[in-house]
Amino acid sequence: MIKNIDIESVILKLNIAMDFRNLYLDPDLSLTKVAYLLELNTRIVSDIIKIHYGVSFRSYINGVRIDKLLSHLNGINYRLTVLQCMELSGFKSRVTFFHAFKSKTGINLSEFYEKMERLPKSAKLVFTALEE
Repeated sequence: MIKNIDIESVILKLNIAMDFRNLYLDPDLSLTKVAYLLELNTRIVSDIIKIHYGVSFRSYINGVRIDKLLSHLNGINYRLTVLQCMELSGFKSRVTFFHAFKSKTGINLSEFYEKMERLPKSAKLVFTALEE
């Protein structure tokens, strides 16, 4: 494992950066930027994410972005365009956005909207939680 590194502390700092500093919104976010912010080298950050979350850095970031987008979409009663969704979640590539969305939810954005429109308002919170 990683010697002399408090993994839980690093994960806490990473979560704070994502949740409160909205780091995920940076479309040019890289492992290098995150490592610099955490004052660690890229290999250590990559290894910690792999150990804790079981995914690569890129998969982790894309997952955070889609989770944040799903939380936002759950709170509105209208459809956003793909570009609006990308902007709200930090994606700069449509292809990456579509792939990450489908990987996380199992459906594409249009199918997601169709499912959401069929659900009563009270069930939307449950639907989003079950997707995670």
